[in-house]
Amino acid sequence: MQARLYRAEDAPHLGEIYVRAIRGLAPRGYDAVQVEAWAGRVTTTEETHARCSDGRLVLVATDENDTPIAFMDLEDDGHIDMMFCRPEWSGRGVASALFGRISAVAADRGMPRLYTEASEIAKPVFGKWGFHLVRRNDMEIEGVAIHNYAMEKHLGGGGVGD
Repeated sequence: MQARLYRAEDAPHLGEIYVRAIRGLAPRGYDAVQVEAWAGRVTTTEETHARCSDGRLVLVATDENDTPIAFMDLEDDGHIDMMFCRPEWSGRGVASALFGRISAVAADRGMPRLYTEASEIAKPVFGKWGFHLVRRNDMEIEGVAIHNYAMEKHLGGGGVGD
């Protein structure tokens, strides 16, 4: 596994990873109707590219053929909006490797905290990385009730008294 910065040609792969991750992994924490509502939020290749090139850092994990297998982002305020991995690569340390790089960048930039909205599946992963639960978020996607968890990790920099 290699990690590199997002490139425009990754956009179609990231859309595929998003859908495959949700359909392949989310059934561990959500019912079939919730999974399909969430997976249905996929964007076009153009929208994916626009989002991934809007100034946020997007790291892409690739296999030995440079094919994307996972991705994670970091916005300027410390928000991690996206973390998705191909199901067949899940549990192999790919997300942890990406998070290690994201965390190092955040520390280098002096960010005081990282935060995210984690799914049922991602919640224990973020917990392992030192994030704590802020609250449960209940919402609807196309009329389907679903939830995630606001989580954050304080990095110890940038605050008063640090």
